Amino acid sequence: MLIQSNQIADEYINIYSLTSKKLGIPIFQRFYAWKTGEAKAMLNDILAATTDKNSQFYLLDIIYYKEGEKIMLADGQQRVVTLNLLIKAINNYIDENNLSIEKLKYFDIVYDVPIYDTKYQNTMTNYPVTPFKINYIYFEKWVTDNKENILKISDVIKNQIYVFTKKTNSMGDAFNVFQQINTGGKPLTKDEIINSTIKQFADLYKVEVKHSTKELKKLLTAYYKFIKSSNGDDFDTIKIMSFLKEDVVKDSETFNKFANVCNNIKHLVDNPMTSIINWINRSQLNDILNILAMEDIDVFKKREYLDNVMLPLCLLSIVMTINKNNPGGIIRTLYANVIDSIKKHKAAIDIGVEISKFIDENKQFTIDLETFENSLGDETLSIGIKKALLVIDIINRNTSAIINLDAINLEHIYPKNPSSDWILNGWPATSEEIKKLSSNIGNFLILNEVVNKKIKNKYIDQKVDEYKRIIEKDKAIQTRINSIDFNEFKNKQAEYINKRKKFIANEIYDTFKLAKVIIRKNPSN
Repeated sequence: MLIQSNQIADEYINIYSLTSKKLGIPIFQRFYAWKTGEAKAMLNDILAATTDKNSQFYLLDIIYYKEGEKIMLADGQQRVVTLNLLIKAINNYIDENNLSIEKLKYFDIVYDVPIYDTKYQNTMTNYPVTPFKINYIYFEKWVTDNKENILKISDVIKNQIYVFTKKTNSMGDAFNVFQQINTGGKPLTKDEIINSTIKQFADLYKVEVKHSTKELKKLLTAYYKFIKSSNGDDFDTIKIMSFLKEDVVKDSETFNKFANVCNNIKHLVDNPMTSIINWINRSQLNDILNILAMEDIDVFKKREYLDNVMLPLCLLSIVMTINKNNPGGIIRTLYANVIDSIKKHKAAIDIGVEISKFIDENKQFTIDLETFENSLGDETLSIGIKKALLVIDIINRNTSAIINLDAINLEHIYPKNPSSDWILNGWPATSEEIKKLSSNIGNFLILNEVVNKKIKNKYIDQKVDEYKRIIEKDKAIQTRINSIDFNEFKNKQAEYINKRKKFIANEIYDTFKLAKVIIRKNPSN
């Protein structure tokens, strides 16, 4: 566990002294969760301490950091809140029975998360609600059962319960310590912090945010890169908590700004580029696409950003996967520079030049054409990447329309599970041969979804009629890459599939933007 040097200050204190302070519960803490068994153990220790005024009840450690004058409890919520519930039960008993005993002071506690705070404040000012109710009812009975010792119990709470406080100088250090030695429960995960915070503040500010947890995480990361750091490598759990508090949920105006940005780019969920990025499994490109949208750039309306930025980055990512590159910070530097250029409103063609220069200076991200061609027939290369290349080609060829990806499927002409007709006509019979040939990009065709479901594993003669019937009507997908000579396919089989694989590789080289920079016929030059 790494923290800043000299950043933890220990102090052994009477916990009741904290009633004079304002205490806060940070957003990374789970809500109150102590069960009756844990509360009962505390009560037993308190009762035992009433028999010896010189004894000290050690209630473990409290980890905190300061926000102004507020003490933020990174660890200690469960114990302090439980103690407050007991104090409420004692004070209520004193009031209800008109006892001439001085009431106890409460710990002044506020939760960062509004819905938690509302439930807690209602519990302390009115009648307890879930999740405080069960323990409070138990405390009421316990106080009644031990009414003869109320004065002694009150004295123990005021004078005999001690804790070690560990003060850190930052929320980050407090969180790190909490993760290592917490005594009250596990901290929230990154996803839980994002989801619960945004959803609860949306309720508080009455702002609609229609996103799944996965979408919110992507949007928050892109928003951070948009208004803070274009790199975003440091956007860990600590940064997320700070960013949420200061730049997302700080007040209604700040939250509305974030919500408007998110809702304005929600259309990207169904955008073809989002699908392509998911197929090639390069999440950082989603950040770039989102930030373009945050700058009010729709890549299908301003196609220069599609042609010069997004599609070249997709091809670069595909080649990185083929090369099994583990580029680390080098490629993140490129992504950060692209984001900075977008934020500076540079022209798409200038950003394309920057990408080209980067590739030229980092030739480990390039590939020779023969290796690229062979990879397109490799069964270990994901189907998603091969599908992405075919769809990118269709997008390249259709400059006046957005392709409806919901209406198309990837068709394996020679099926993954061929019927007996295929084998009887000389096609491979073993599972290894079938897999190798069926996963070759030369065997793929982007096809209308309805037809794809209808023809399934039928033999080529039965498929062709359906192919011809629908392909002639769907002009958008009739590109050179997405075209088949069905007679040659049937008669030459594997020879034709490999021939088409080579043709597709060369078409990509000849027609994709920046392809001649990324894919090289002579890699030594």
